[in-house]
Amino acid sequence: MTTAADVLESRREAVALRRYVREQAAGRAAPEWVIYDDRLGAWLSTSEAQATGGGRDWRRVRQPGEPWCSTLGRDLTIATDDSLQAVFATIGEDDPGAWRRLFLDVDRAPARCLSDWRARGRRLLAAVSGDPVATGGNLAGRFAARGTGKRSLAGV
Repeated sequence: MTTAADVLESRREAVALRRYVREQAAGRAAPEWVIYDDRLGAWLSTSEAQATGGGRDWRRVRQPGEPWCSTLGRDLTIATDDSLQAVFATIGEDDPGAWRRLFLDVDRAPARCLSDWRARGRRLLAAVSGDPVATGGNLAGRFAARGTGKRSLAGV
């Protein structure tokens, strides 16, 4: 039985997925530095040099040593999901249209895309590792040791 907390968590993850794909499609990164604009009454993203040398009020959004997603900033919901990251790893950096197509899909049905892409990512990880994917862990840790994969030539 699904509890209300599970439904809310799933909805929060679907919204984060939509934001992640939207920002990737637009080519935007999470702001690490912001300055205060008096005319607008809002904090605007900027570079470190402009923030510290501009004479305006500024602050650093990303603190040293803090976990950080290059797209969503402090929200690590998508960055720590190995299944979704496996799907995103298949997208070429030279194909910005792929992110746009993904955004159109996730904009229409974020919850469906979340479950479908996670399932696809689990299949990708299972194909790479050759065994069922255990939940949890870090995708980078899975491939940290070179020459230990299913198709490694180290054993030859």
